[in-house]
Amino acid sequence: MGLRDIISKGLGDAAMEKMMEWLDDYKKAIAVMETFGFTVGKFKVETGIPPEIQTSLSGSIENIHPDKLKPMMEEHKGEALVVSLLKALIVTRQIWEHVDLKLTGLTLKVTLGVPPKIDAEIY
Repeated sequence: MGLRDIISKGLGDAAMEKMMEWLDDYKKAIAVMETFGFTVGKFKVETGIPPEIQTSLSGSIENIHPDKLKPMMEEHKGEALVVSLLKALIVTRQIWEHVDLKLTGLTLKVTLGVPPKIDAEIY
């Protein structure tokens, strides 16, 4: 029994298709985030109606260089989740520099659902 079969037992077909789309997008996003040291911290799937995926990606804010991320955004312009994560990193880095925080850890808390959401936590 494949992942699609397992998920479809608990969800309607439309919800299952959306969940699979989110998982495909997330898989691509992880690959991009790993290139500058971010790793998956948590991963939670809620199979209600509507379904939701909650996850986190953690790394160092010192590894975020907007001049390198902006070309990545252009390269992945058709991948909304990747672009949204990269934008969140750039904005968070700018705030971190402006406030002159001494903290260097960063966790992005990502909710794939309706509506999607990205929260940044500097620690």
